[in-house]
Amino acid sequence: MKRAHTASRRGRPPIIDRDAIAQAVLEIGTANATMRSVAERLGVSVPGLYHHVRNKDELLRLAAQHALVSAPPPRYEGQHWTHWLRTYAAYIRTALSAEPALLEKFLSGGFAGDGQMEYIGDALEALRAQGLEPDHAIAAWAAVTALAMGSVTEAHRERIQAERGQPWLARIFGMTARRSPTDYPTLRAIAASRYDPFGEESFDQRITLLLSGIAGQYGLSAEPVNHFRPDAD
Repeated sequence: MKRAHTASRRGRPPIIDRDAIAQAVLEIGTANATMRSVAERLGVSVPGLYHHVRNKDELLRLAAQHALVSAPPPRYEGQHWTHWLRTYAAYIRTALSAEPALLEKFLSGGFAGDGQMEYIGDALEALRAQGLEPDHAIAAWAAVTALAMGSVTEAHRERIQAERGQPWLARIFGMTARRSPTDYPTLRAIAASRYDPFGEESFDQRITLLLSGIAGQYGLSAEPVNHFRPDAD
């Protein structure tokens, strides 16, 4: 009797929870995750997985929330306000660029909950501490968020174009080859310099422009000349 009981216990599927499901989705990759692939990763049946999540959309939502909880946005801890906002923008870009499906869930409100709103509230209080009025604080915050989100969508779109054999430079060369050599000299110069508008350097330039504009608009202290880089050693 004892042997039969032991064998029965060994044959049971592993106990899973929503955190384990989210982790499995991220390990597989949101682009490749399906109910079947996640179930196989966890060692459970597909019907067993349906006891925890209703569909693939919920799988991605769990993964999105898990990703942000595991690596939350940077909090303001007294550093120069530009350093903090630059770090926040880099966080958004890195977190959402890693998994395109997370960007979709972010845009569709997949990160619902008090945690996100509390973070925004804390961020606005930090900006108000710099002397900004409430509407100016939210304007500055929204501008940085929009820039970071826009850079992610641009980079994602460019990856799709490159996979189709039409990267940025190829599209420029293709269009200008059909025009007069005197047309679009600025675009031709950019192509000749091999400038990458989707890379880290161009993203850093845009953040610098935006932070300079915010400082000038609201009379805040400018970013130090040797400004902080979030990815610096």
